[in-house]
Amino acid sequence: MLERTCFARNSSEIMSDPLSDVLELVSARCSLSGQLVAGGDWTRRFANVDAIKILAVTHGACWYSVDGMPQPKPFEAGDVLVTNGKCGLVLANDPTLIAHAPSTPRVKDEHGVYRLGHGNDIALLGGIVEVDDRRSTLLLDALPPFIHIGSDAPDAAEVAWLLRRIDEEMRAVGKAGQAIILGHLTQLLFVHTLRAYLACAPEADVGWIKGLGDRRLAPALARMHAEPAHPWNLEDLAQVAGMSRTAFAVRFRNVMGLPPLSYLTTWRMFLAERELRGGASIAEAAEAIGYTSESAFSNAFKRTLGAAPGRLRKASAKKRMAATQHSPNSATSPF
Repeated sequence: MLERTCFARNSSEIMSDPLSDVLELVSARCSLSGQLVAGGDWTRRFANVDAIKILAVTHGACWYSVDGMPQPKPFEAGDVLVTNGKCGLVLANDPTLIAHAPSTPRVKDEHGVYRLGHGNDIALLGGIVEVDDRRSTLLLDALPPFIHIGSDAPDAAEVAWLLRRIDEEMRAVGKAGQAIILGHLTQLLFVHTLRAYLACAPEADVGWIKGLGDRRLAPALARMHAEPAHPWNLEDLAQVAGMSRTAFAVRFRNVMGLPPLSYLTTWRMFLAERELRGGASIAEAAEAIGYTSESAFSNAFKRTLGAAPGRLRKASAKKRMAATQHSPNSATSPF
């Protein structure tokens, strides 16, 4: 039985939440994958850049550097760092050690804790954000290379509370349901970190996710997500944002990195891709996102996602007939 998704929403309903929409579409699932304890003089390059990672300091402090960053930055208790899976990360107790950091093998002690150096000067938690690799570019393109939320940042109180709860839960060895609780807490940590980032995203950051926190653009983005099938034009979206057409277009491109209607088209095509993989016909997928012409839809789909909708639909149908199930990309540890 075909499971259909209703995209259109009544404007009287609660406004759409684009961040939740994106995380749901890419099937973002977070897992806590380990703890790292280090002491003395130590440094390590974490070169496994194939997944979005979450790191949080629960005790002590160190320094970190992400590829392309001009200077190392301090990483202190209560801080959370999210890397977008495209850049290498180096941690060290001393910033002068970062330039020559080795990719030393991971070593676990008898308690399953990763160890670096000698001692217990710092403790970190590490998690992985698993996403459906068919749509992973949507989230990866949204995120900057790294997000660093300090313990004193605006909206960081929830992040601090979650870190305490995760630490407490990890100490409750053997309690029923621990794995599920830790998974949900890590999911909340990731989302609250993104929320805190939206409250203070640096102007120079790349990645369109920061636009979700822009008070002028947010209403227009919410309407695009709530009603993707609506025949939006630049004038309509500018009116929703309470801006002139030109001012809205310039602000949107500067913040999001692409024009408003280009963003809308990209979002529509990812929604259509999900419909096609679910068994919808090309006509049904096109209609669901507001296209009355299959030809126009097919051209836009191929231009945006690099494959013709018919080809994608046939490949998905073969997989369903073979009773195979796609597995999202995964990684066991950020360390």
